[in-house]
Amino acid sequence: MHIVRTHLPTLGVVRGAERRAVRRAPRRAALTVVLAVLIPLLLASESRAYAPGQLIWAKHVGSSTSDAGALAVAHGPNGAVAIAGYQVIGPAGQLPMVAKYTAAGRKWVMTYAASGHASAVTFDRAGNVYVAATINPDTNGDIVVIKYNAAGDWQWTTAPYDFGTHDRAQVITVDKSGNVIVLGSSDSRHGYGRDLDMTLLKYDASGALAWPAAHYDPVGAVPDALGFRPSDVAVAGTGDIYVSGWMCYLSGWPATLSGTVLKFAGTDGFRLARWTYKPLGVPDSQFHDIAVRGSAVVAVGETYDHEGVSFGDGLVASFNLSLQQQYRKEWAVAGAHAWFNQAVIDGNGNVYVTGKQWVSGTGGYDKAVTLKFDPRLSKALWKGTYLPKSRHAEGLYIARDGAGAVFVSGVKSTSDTTGDFLTMKYGPSGTRKWLKIWAGAGSGIDMPCGLVLGVKSDVFVAGEAVAALGSRQAALLRYQR
Repeated sequence: MHIVRTHLPTLGVVRGAERRAVRRAPRRAALTVVLAVLIPLLLASESRAYAPGQLIWAKHVGSSTSDAGALAVAHGPNGAVAIAGYQVIGPAGQLPMVAKYTAAGRKWVMTYAASGHASAVTFDRAGNVYVAATINPDTNGDIVVIKYNAAGDWQWTTAPYDFGTHDRAQVITVDKSGNVIVLGSSDSRHGYGRDLDMTLLKYDASGALAWPAAHYDPVGAVPDALGFRPSDVAVAGTGDIYVSGWMCYLSGWPATLSGTVLKFAGTDGFRLARWTYKPLGVPDSQFHDIAVRGSAVVAVGETYDHEGVSFGDGLVASFNLSLQQQYRKEWAVAGAHAWFNQAVIDGNGNVYVTGKQWVSGTGGYDKAVTLKFDPRLSKALWKGTYLPKSRHAEGLYIARDGAGAVFVSGVKSTSDTTGDFLTMKYGPSGTRKWLKIWAGAGSGIDMPCGLVLGVKSDVFVAGEAVAALGSRQAALLRYQR
């Protein structure tokens, strides 16, 4: 492990200089007045020095001899941002890695002394950083949670959680009471495949399990079920926990899939409800993301035909907190297949989604698509698309600021072996304000893992990038909104 600390100057030095100038002789009074006017102007001009969409900096973890990658990103108090993933450290091999940044750059980076990778990261209100990691993935993978304080000092590590073969951490979040919730998956105990059992863990502030782990294995309880593959987790203000994913069934070949949402009681992990989506015109559906705001629960994904007979649509479904379906929307255009990867809800209940639209033609092509739906999902209030000359782009992550602007990160690619970071901003009415492409120094696939907004004017995009000599680096980009 290692830690890097930096110390930044404060405006207290400037204010002290101003106070000393006021005490000087009257003949300096004119200069004092000029400085009193000039300094605020200089500070204001510095804050406006970057144009909207300008890349302010790109920071990396890793080197030509030490591969690294970012698999998750989170924002915390006072403009802090953390990335989590992996770093290869000499003979120790690939280790879980987490790094914390502010607008000034990197504050510290840590690795955990066990083979594996960090899958997810989050902050609590005090600025502590929590990492969910999968360790010993090549043998019998286990899940651990590691807590660091704001300064990067290790606080605790949970006991490795081992439910069965190959347990994997996927998502981590902290509820309003400071409890840590981790969503994970395990290989099916029935031999049907990987990641078909779901595990839900809740830890208290000391790192102890708040209740016995909640598992969901539908085999035997749901007719023809092979298992349930989880994708995302969200916590309501009530403390109850919602999980999205899809159910796998024996019928059809390959197995048919149905988008599914589960609700668990935050008090004891007891499963309260299950809802499964039945598509309108094709047999299969999946949910990739879930969002909760107030009394609204929204899951997004896709419908499709696994036999390739017909096209599917982007899928949005909304529920109340009791997991009763309120509205649903399957969206696409004629001759195209669409899917949605992530959603966000505003204070009025409008739903924003991003994903891609596949259009048939000579070889076919993908365009990135972002939409705003009304609360009833009855219509798209606006739609933004991006089709580069390479004819392949997709939106993966979405965020919205308090002014109503929408930010999207995704991928622009020319083939299955190349990819660059794509970042866009849309105004409240859906007008695209700027679009930026970023690529690592090497040739290959640069893949974002998420997008978060800073406290004021920053947009942060994280992911994996290919360096000049072909090594991989964890990358964090800072843009001006």
